[in-house]
Amino acid sequence: MCDKVLRGLYKRTRVRYNKVNYKSKTEVKYLKKAVAWIIAFVLILTIPITAFAEKAPEATAPAQVDAEPTPTPVPTPVPTPTPAETAATKEGAPAVDMEKINAISAMLVDADTGEVLFSKNADWTIFPASTTKLMTAMLVAEKCKPEDIVTLTPEIMTEVNKLGKKGSLMGLRNLKVGTTISVKDLFYGLMMCSGNDAAVVLSMQVAGTEQAFIDLMNARAKELGMTGTHFINSYGIYIANVGHDHYSTAADMAKLGMAAYKMPFITEVMAAKQYKYESVSGLCSSEALGDDTIESSNYLINTPAVKPYCAEYLYDKATGMKTGTLDNILPPGATEYTKSYGCLVASASDNGFNLIAVIFGDLSLKEEADGAIVHPQANARWDIAKYLFEYGFTNYVKVDLAKYVSEVALTEKAENFSNNDPQKGEFDVAVDLSGIKTDERLMDAVTVKGLEDGSIKLEEKIDIKEPLEAPIAAGEQVGTVTYSLNGEKLYTAPLTAGRDVYKKGEEAATSEKYNVPLFTFEAWHLLLIIPAAVVLLLFILRLVNKARRRARYVSRGSVRTAKVTATRSGSNVRNKNASTRSGRRNGD
Repeated sequence: MCDKVLRGLYKRTRVRYNKVNYKSKTEVKYLKKAVAWIIAFVLILTIPITAFAEKAPEATAPAQVDAEPTPTPVPTPVPTPTPAETAATKEGAPAVDMEKINAISAMLVDADTGEVLFSKNADWTIFPASTTKLMTAMLVAEKCKPEDIVTLTPEIMTEVNKLGKKGSLMGLRNLKVGTTISVKDLFYGLMMCSGNDAAVVLSMQVAGTEQAFIDLMNARAKELGMTGTHFINSYGIYIANVGHDHYSTAADMAKLGMAAYKMPFITEVMAAKQYKYESVSGLCSSEALGDDTIESSNYLINTPAVKPYCAEYLYDKATGMKTGTLDNILPPGATEYTKSYGCLVASASDNGFNLIAVIFGDLSLKEEADGAIVHPQANARWDIAKYLFEYGFTNYVKVDLAKYVSEVALTEKAENFSNNDPQKGEFDVAVDLSGIKTDERLMDAVTVKGLEDGSIKLEEKIDIKEPLEAPIAAGEQVGTVTYSLNGEKLYTAPLTAGRDVYKKGEEAATSEKYNVPLFTFEAWHLLLIIPAAVVLLLFILRLVNKARRRARYVSRGSVRTAKVTATRSGSNVRNKNASTRSGRRNGD
């Protein structure tokens, strides 16, 4: 029996082994075929690569030294798509004559608040040219004093000489190393002559190197919120192939103009028509620096002696700022050179109302008649500025809206007041205007006229606490009033109680405060008193009647008792007499 079992187990185990062994052999067979195919594929790919590697040294052999280099083809410029034009004025203001704004970008803003009165393509990228010097002037005015002396070191003169003779210059390249010059003279040369060389010298005086100064310029631009601006030099010249990296927007330059407008030294210099050098006046002729008296290049405030034809651009309300021009520039994507590109950041004032106009991309060209210059290049910017200023001064007024805030006449009534309150819980409500300070705002002229003659008033929205419940102290805030104009909320002021109102149970305090009796008789009290008196009278009468009845009852009771007593006494006497008689009859 055991032998049969063992032989069965051996037979089953042998069958299983044969099946597994057969399966393993099959898998190994297919695996060998796959490896063979992979090796063949790798060899096929390796052969051409090896052949190319063998020929590479011959193909990349160095060219002959005297061989002419293959010129790099100049790609045809792809025109940059022109963004959609935008234009806007302050809500409710008259429209601007856009035919008069013949420049790429322009803006008009309130110099004190930054409120935009007009804008055209405010966010388009523009080239600031020499208006860049406003940023340079700001940083110099912050870091230097006018009386500081600058020495022209070899390093400074090296950078000055790199400028060559192109662009607007103060003429510093004609001075010798070691010459000293005041910051004040350089500053006037920067702003009035638009001297690129003055910008270089001042930037190196402030930061050591011009690049370090440029870093300061870009950092300050970020601080001012000039998100569309980048500077690559301190003076704004458009350098071939890299000038397009020096850019800004009209909106950003308006911010820069506002910041510069708040610095007294800058406003003093930009308003000057002429200036005579002080520290280098003796060198002007001997060192070929030029005239020792310079003139402003802002034709809104000055007509240069050599340009009498610019007199028509004078504007009696102009206060200064900075000009800039570029000639023959090729912006990225442009197919033709721009012959003239004018820029202007200008300021003007009228009775304390200060405006800044920025104009970029004035493409107007010089005009001549009979050989005489009628208009210089980029001449449209002056007329644009004058038009924008007059638009602002005519249609807007700087007004203190706080003076149009009126008092509030209001009476409220408290609940739960004391019974002897002299005004039955009513009290006057006053508005506390102490928190509303002088607030000058720019308003359109029509609205201001209406405020003046009373045809337009500030809207008042009153909000009273609910419920108004005593006690309420004098001066306690019980609500607010909001003043608005044309739907715009202007001010919110507290409403306060005009007197003390005591609650029920505090009649004694009310009596002492207002000198009134603890109880005050009123006609309506009769409605309570008369019924109560009648009830009381009836009650008293009832008691009296009851007492009378009781007295009568008591009186009658006494008489009856007396009679009974008398009757009883007579009966007793009779009984006694009867007894006596009876005794006598019985032998007594």
